[in-house]
Amino acid sequence: MSHRSSISAQPAGTRSAAAVRPILARACAVIAACAMLAGTAACGGTSGASPSNTASTTESSSASPSASESSASSSSDETASASQSASASAAAASSTCAASSLSATLTQGDGGGAGSSYPYLVLTNTGSADCTVYGYPGVSLRAGGQQIGAAAERDDSVTPTTITLKPGDSAHSQLRITNAGAFDESACGPTQADEILVYPPDQTDSLPITTSDYTGCSVADTPIMTVRALEPGDGAQ
Repeated sequence: MSHRSSISAQPAGTRSAAAVRPILARACAVIAACAMLAGTAACGGTSGASPSNTASTTESSSASPSASESSASSSSDETASASQSASASAAAASSTCAASSLSATLTQGDGGGAGSSYPYLVLTNTGSADCTVYGYPGVSLRAGGQQIGAAAERDDSVTPTTITLKPGDSAHSQLRITNAGAFDESACGPTQADEILVYPPDQTDSLPITTSDYTGCSVADTPIMTVRALEPGDGAQ
């Protein structure tokens, strides 16, 4: 009888600890699971960012060829434009009438009066191809192979235009040659000319015209000639 009383009299605190252990174990398991889930979520978020970065890198990489193509296209256009400009300039230069493809003559032109004469200088295309002239020829009186005084000054009363000369076509320029006798002899130094030397526009080779109709002034400070820009035709009415 005394033995049964001893067993049933075990402390209540001993039974409570035994009962709590399973509860604590389950709680720890839950906490551990939560920790694992939190770690997985964090890893998943980092991994999820990678495709975005990869896509961004891909897009950036894809954009690069487009920029390169644009730059290459622009460079190609500029090269083509420069090439075309150079070709156009070369074509223009090659079509200018060379002195070797021209002849030079003098015609009566507008005659004379008031101490001056107004002959026409006529340039004719003697070549086999079209060519162009533009602007003012260079003109001077000569004697014995030497220039007499100053070369002709430009008369800007005619606006220069580009003139295309087919083989056999002509262009003319009006000259004004003042009679040397109109000047004081000391200021002029009259010298009989034996030719007029002509430089077609943009040419360094000259064309001589033999003539004894004019007297020049050897004093360079006394110019006696003017020349107009070339006009189409030979000036004949």
